[in-house]
Amino acid sequence: MYSVLYGSSRITLTSRSGTRLQRSELLLRDPGPRHRWTAPAPVLLGREEVLAGAWREILDGRSVEFHGPCGFGKSSLLRNIASGGRRSAFVRVGRNPREDVLQLLVDELYVSAGAEPVKYSGPVCRQLVRHARALIVLDEVPPGSRIPRQLADALPGCVLLVGGEQPVLGGGAAASRLLTGLPQDAAFELFVQSLGRTVRDAELPVVRRLLEVVRGRPLSVRQAAALVRAGYPVEAVAERAARGVRELERMSAGRLSGQERKALAVLAIVAGALVPGSWVAAAGDIAYAAQTLLSLHERGLVERPEDDRFGLPVCLQDSVRDLLLDAVSLSATVNGLADWLDDALDGGAHGLTGALEGAEGIVGLLAFAAERAEWRAVIRLAKIAEAALFAGRRWQQWKDVLEQGEDAARRIGDRASEALFSHQLGTVAYTEDRPEEAAARLRHALQLRVALGDTAGAELTRANLAYVEASGPGRGDGPDPARPNLLRRGLLWLAGLAALVVVIAAVRAAVAGRGGDDPSPGPQPVSSGPVAGGSPAPDGPSGGASGPRRSFSPGPGPVTSPSGVTSSRTGPSPGRSVVIIPGSSSSSSSSSSSSPCCSSRSPSVSKSPSASRSPSVSKSPSVSTSPSRSKGPIIRRPGRSSPGSGHDGDGEGVDGGRGDGKSPEPHMAPPGSMAPPGSMALLSGRPPVPQPPPQGLLPR
Repeated sequence: MYSVLYGSSRITLTSRSGTRLQRSELLLRDPGPRHRWTAPAPVLLGREEVLAGAWREILDGRSVEFHGPCGFGKSSLLRNIASGGRRSAFVRVGRNPREDVLQLLVDELYVSAGAEPVKYSGPVCRQLVRHARALIVLDEVPPGSRIPRQLADALPGCVLLVGGEQPVLGGGAAASRLLTGLPQDAAFELFVQSLGRTVRDAELPVVRRLLEVVRGRPLSVRQAAALVRAGYPVEAVAERAARGVRELERMSAGRLSGQERKALAVLAIVAGALVPGSWVAAAGDIAYAAQTLLSLHERGLVERPEDDRFGLPVCLQDSVRDLLLDAVSLSATVNGLADWLDDALDGGAHGLTGALEGAEGIVGLLAFAAERAEWRAVIRLAKIAEAALFAGRRWQQWKDVLEQGEDAARRIGDRASEALFSHQLGTVAYTEDRPEEAAARLRHALQLRVALGDTAGAELTRANLAYVEASGPGRGDGPDPARPNLLRRGLLWLAGLAALVVVIAAVRAAVAGRGGDDPSPGPQPVSSGPVAGGSPAPDGPSGGASGPRRSFSPGPGPVTSPSGVTSSRTGPSPGRSVVIIPGSSSSSSSSSSSSPCCSSRSPSVSKSPSASRSPSVSKSPSVSTSPSRSKGPIIRRPGRSSPGSGHDGDGEGVDGGRGDGKSPEPHMAPPGSMAPPGSMALLSGRPPVPQPPPQGLLPR
């Protein structure tokens, strides 16, 4: 049983009936960097100048691609650079879709922090890879693939190293290099190493001519040396090579034992994939697969980049497949691989890593079966491959395999298999944030399973359908927080805007109701800021920076307070947000000059500490006591000062100064408008400190 965490969901592969969707309460942690032991870089004969030039480009921050025909050593060159000491991620692109390539890069660079593996969405994978700033090595890129170009655009700061038969990066910031054959001396040294003995004097001219014919192609040099070592005269080898390098490949495949033919036939079916030796043994029913594969590697027919990973180069597929198709049975191969993969997924000797690498070969075998319309073999291969692809988080390839299996099941009327694939595709649609399609596929699977009497499968599908419908559009709890749902976010934005309008209308109504008997013009709303602790104006400071925050200001012209005090202020000026606390009454007959902080309009009097920035107001629409660098709203109690009196109640005028660096015009209210010290309180609850009256004015 395998489970994978995805967003707020846990997806578990419970049985042969499919996956189960459940809510996960685990807090996902960031993955940690993966520290791999890097083997020493292999020595490459004749590539010293190429390596030096590539490293110069990489250290300058430029991406590099090597292109050329198969067999010229691109993979060996890329592996040499990847093991050069810099943090790197080596990925073979091949048949993998772009999203799976991103997942492979994340697996190369990071290790999961929890016990359960985590599947990240495409944007999160790109962010993780971009943050690593590693050397991204992409090998065996198919001709015309857009994956390298897309990754180069999505991963700024990362340097790409690409290998393929044709250029794919498109120039610009990338350096494209055609990889040619080895120089004559390096090719001769490679021939001697592969031959295992020195070249005789009589053979020397023929060997030189042979190396010129194959143009220093490393694969052809190794194949020719293996043929001479097997007993072929060097003259015969050179004559066959003059007809074309394909003749050397056919000549090498012509003298194989029965076990070698089986092993090579299996690898030819899944050409381009690297699989473990045990996978080849299970697919071809080969007793001593390891020794057989090593023999093929020495002949130049099989590549072996790692100790227990073997594959046939794609360029050799056409040369040897037709010669070896009769060596294996497709049905026997499918049955052998099914048993091998079941053992791996059940925790056998191969484990999940081996199962994933074996699944790459199974995907190639599935395509081979589909070409021959072997639909039952396609269904069997899809069932055994989809479990490994799910557990390995190769979900784009998982989806492709499920769709091929569903198509094969419909062709032969296998309704039980169609129900399974439809159930799994419903899970895939849910992970892609397409709940409508997920629900439709699950309903189809449920209908099939109920009709077939599959009670356990129907119960599992019904539970997943309820889970998907409960987290559908508009509920705001989709499967992946990193994948935006534009409709859902738009609805949330409109709801927040409506709530803000309601709050503004309520505050305006409250202010208008309490100022109904005031003969002076009431406060006018100002659109440059929210009411009572709202967000700052768009042109104001952000991120907690201080700045003027406006809520209400009197209109132009003189303003008369209820006590008959006239203010000469005109036009709106920056002030503080005001919170009106109803139910409080006291005498309004107080002088604005009862403390120095009340005469903020006098240029000779500075502001008191009560007019400092309040640490008790947050920027959220609701008033809280969290720290903030902006000025806090002032609590005004009705009856002590009016909104239009020009004073904020804590000893500072509502305008708080002009805010333009210039001193305001001197202004002093009549004694009849003074308030006793400490009559107003800040949001923090501390009353202003009483100050002595200014000289020249006596308290009433």
